Amino acid sequence: MSLKSTIVRSGVAAALTGAALMGAATSAGASTGAAYIGSGKPNGGAAVWCVQHNINYWLATSGSDAPTIAEDSTFGPATQAAIKEFQGEMGLTQDGTVGPRTGNAIMSHGDPYYTGSNMPNDASHQGNRSAYCYTYLPTTW
Repeated sequence: MSLKSTIVRSGVAAALTGAALMGAATSAGASTGAAYIGSGKPNGGAAVWCVQHNINYWLATSGSDAPTIAEDSTFGPATQAAIKEFQGEMGLTQDGTVGPRTGNAIMSHGDPYYTGSNMPNDASHQGNRSAYCYTYLPTTW
């Protein structure tokens, strides 16, 4: 085997190993490390969408007369107002920011498809760590 083909094969192996490690590092997510979501926070599109979608789900299933919000992945005044409404109904501080306590409530009362929650049938009242929104919403679990 020539020196050139050895170098090429080594480079390909290193690239594949690096790609595999990057995939492993980015696919795992600990919700306890997810960023807060709110005004002035580093709001990611998927995180904001998870908030919007799951609050809309809660609004539709709770009998609330509050208006639903656009699920546009953009944090704005309507999303902040919906978060405050949700926080008030959950007995939380109405600051319009999704931190761990609000994240717990969203994961517990949101769309089961995206939270893994089976409220009110699940005694733990927690979403599922393998659910889509778990990675994006801050929680204590």
